[in-house]
Amino acid sequence: MAEALTKQSEQDQELVRAASDALIAYPGVRVWTDALDMQAQNGIIAIGGHVRTHAEKQVTEDVIIQAKGVKDVINKLYVDTDLELVVGQALGNDARTRGGFPGILVGSAFGEIYLKGRVPSQDMKKAAGEIAAKIDGVRNVVNALEAPEPPKPAAPAAKPGVKPAPKPAPKPASDEETPEE
Repeated sequence: MAEALTKQSEQDQELVRAASDALIAYPGVRVWTDALDMQAQNGIIAIGGHVRTHAEKQVTEDVIIQAKGVKDVINKLYVDTDLELVVGQALGNDARTRGGFPGILVGSAFGEIYLKGRVPSQDMKKAAGEIAAKIDGVRNVVNALEAPEPPKPAAPAAKPGVKPAPKPAPKPASDEETPEE
């Protein structure tokens, strides 16, 4: 029984290699195979990860299904443009960040979300990063939003009737003379 499982595992690994090689060799659309996760079981390849466009998602599936030994493809790829929209909608729907638009720009590259622009507070910046990170398919968030620093607390006011401590007297100038040339 263990031999059958090992043999199947070797067959699955070979199937993943064949699918990956087919993607690399395909000249039509360049798909970043490093951003993909492929697993095979009994001739079925499940593919996950991130691609930039819907065209890349479709081409990836079309090329893999044609690889020798592949019976079916389960396509679980995330498309960056879709992630940008979903993150933008989530930010627009959340009360903590709704007021940040149009100041928040959302970009994505292979599942990494980039937040740029200007927001009115550090709290909104922090909330934007938290919201984006919770979206399914987001691998990482680069929060480059600009927000003003919170105001620093003012120095405590002097109490009425209390005189401030006197300032120390300046040090006298040195009595040493500089030599004349």
